[in-house]
Amino acid sequence: MKRLVLLCTVVAASCGPNAPREVMPTLPGDGVANVAPPPTDAKPVSDQDPWTGRDDLIQAPPLKPAQAVTLPTVERFTLPNGLEVMIVKSDRLPTVAMQLAIRAGRGEEPLARLGVAELTANVLPKGSKKKSALAIAQAIDFVGGSITADASFEATWVSCSTLAKDTKTCLELLPEMITQPSFPQGEIDKAKAAMLADISRRLDDTGALANAELQNLLWGNDHVRGWVTSAAWINQLDRDDLIAWHKTWFVPANAQLAIAGDVDLAKLKKELVRAFGGWKKGPVPARPRYPDPVRRAAVVRLVDKPGLTQTQIRVGQLGLRHDDARFFPTLVWNYALGGGAFSSRLMTVVRSQGGKSYGASTTFDRNLERGSLVATTFTRTEETVATLKLVLDELGKMRDGGPNADEVEAAIANLAGSYALRLAGADDVAAALVTADLHGLSQRYVTDFPLLVANVTTEDAAEAARDLLRPETAAIVLVGDGAKVGPQLEAAGIPFEKVAFTDAIGPQPEVAAPPADAGKIAAAQKIIDAALVAKGGAKLAALKTLKMQATGTLSAQGQKLDVVFKRALVLPDRMRMDIELAKQFNVSIAVSGNAGWQSGPQGIDDLPASQLPALVQQRFIDPEFILLRAKDAGVTAELIGTDKVDGALCDLVRIVAPGGLEAQLLLDQKTHLLRQTRYMNGGSETRETFDDYRDVKGIQIAHHRVSIGGAEASDLKVDSVELDPAIDAKIFVKPQP
Repeated sequence: MKRLVLLCTVVAASCGPNAPREVMPTLPGDGVANVAPPPTDAKPVSDQDPWTGRDDLIQAPPLKPAQAVTLPTVERFTLPNGLEVMIVKSDRLPTVAMQLAIRAGRGEEPLARLGVAELTANVLPKGSKKKSALAIAQAIDFVGGSITADASFEATWVSCSTLAKDTKTCLELLPEMITQPSFPQGEIDKAKAAMLADISRRLDDTGALANAELQNLLWGNDHVRGWVTSAAWINQLDRDDLIAWHKTWFVPANAQLAIAGDVDLAKLKKELVRAFGGWKKGPVPARPRYPDPVRRAAVVRLVDKPGLTQTQIRVGQLGLRHDDARFFPTLVWNYALGGGAFSSRLMTVVRSQGGKSYGASTTFDRNLERGSLVATTFTRTEETVATLKLVLDELGKMRDGGPNADEVEAAIANLAGSYALRLAGADDVAAALVTADLHGLSQRYVTDFPLLVANVTTEDAAEAARDLLRPETAAIVLVGDGAKVGPQLEAAGIPFEKVAFTDAIGPQPEVAAPPADAGKIAAAQKIIDAALVAKGGAKLAALKTLKMQATGTLSAQGQKLDVVFKRALVLPDRMRMDIELAKQFNVSIAVSGNAGWQSGPQGIDDLPASQLPALVQQRFIDPEFILLRAKDAGVTAELIGTDKVDGALCDLVRIVAPGGLEAQLLLDQKTHLLRQTRYMNGGSETRETFDDYRDVKGIQIAHHRVSIGGAEASDLKVDSVELDPAIDAKIFVKPQP
């Protein structure tokens, strides 16, 4: 029945939260998403510029020389506990924004606690020792402000903004969240569920999947940048991990506070001493360091996702540190290569001339430590190798010859000319200054950015490109239909490794099985045997098909809907569900083996890969057959205690199947019937409760079923049950659109 709740979420889902705001000025032209396809019947483009020689055109004004940016008043000081403070005073708007940067993020996580930085940040605003999550939300809502927390690769950012007259609200909430987080277990479970949902969606987002695979391929399993967060890593995190992470890294000497807006400097200094006075000093641990990987030849990973009509292409190599002397020359040649949108070489060659893709770009990391340089594009499956060669050729041409004078002039004009727009607000200035500090750069980096770009010569850019670009040793990831892309690679003589798109990326945690207790295992077998007899015994085991209809309500995404639910089963692995929601929406799902389709208001599609693990789980915990599954080969059962369900004392049996499937069964000690199933669904526990058992041809069927998990719930009453009915195999076949 839990699948029903998930379906409601699909139909009634609303947009997710806004993406976190950048904490440093975005350098213009760092890639673009393009959606307009090239014309299929376009004629060859002439090399002759049709505007050449025209004297009746409006002439663009001459470019002005690059100028440094003038910053508002910036005050810096350090509190007695070691917290560095920066205040950017500006009375242009009656607002105040605070940004606290803790110098600990994804890069400081140990492999055994992968994901802890993001999980900690997500839970920070969800409760302190003085206020609950609701109280914090109400306090900031009351003044029309905002408070957020987010973890990047290098830092954890906690931000608060209000009108200037309500500055005291931020001065109360932000220190309280930082110094006295309560990490409520319920909020941890919700945050884990959200993270798990994002990880699951990666299977259906080929671009995100390609990015994750590339980072692992480029950096390897022994480098923090090569570690990819998976469900297994998130599931093993607990509250103690968050507490330990917070205690280790959240110390004043490892933080910097930036405040921007309409403030009274003298008054604010005193208030900051009071607000953060309770934050005690502490040692800052040494940061982990990892050697750069060394590669002497290109390596290709083909990520096989059958049925794709396009291939995502990523070509990556090591980049440079933010404080590298070649940073500004690299900005220039990268703009010419792929950072300059439609004016870049890659866009011209791959899209305009080759007609291989809608877009192509290059980006590189701006971090304290060395990052990645990545070329990104996608193309029709048939054009995969041809497009890859075009990308590699352009990388080679830029390395060998660098950008020409016109390209350098265009890059400088765009990068330097648009920079001031990135510092429109005092909070933008503060974020840029903090980021510069984190990366070991001076305030001059922020003020003189346009001048530093303008000083780059054609020779500088060419030399930097020659030093950095190494297409012959690139890491290459292709996400596409392996059956069609693989032969192209073989025909081109390109060696490659092939992995399934559902394979875990990078190292995974080792989950040690709990030691077996022979007595508890034997007790569980007796309880399950008694439950099978009570359920229907031999008649249950002989069941081949089943039909069921139920009606009730479904609650998800803040909505409560009437629902009619129909299910048809053909054992061992075919199932169809038809759902009517609120007498308006009709949704169908059919599964045969490990594949299937779904239909709804938006049409008919194959089931997305992200739903496959959930389908396997649902088949395992089906309430009519889970007792039989508990007797399958390889499945272990163990009595772990007792508990009550609606006042009835139940034996609590845990069953574990190969592949990590696990559930807890609560079996009534008097009737021996299944009263409740408990299992993890994403990051939260789901409980399905069964009562009102009725005999249907010798098999006991629960006619009232309630499912509660996370923010979702269903309450259903069974209207009809058919055992071993004739079921037409055609209902499992995907309809034509």
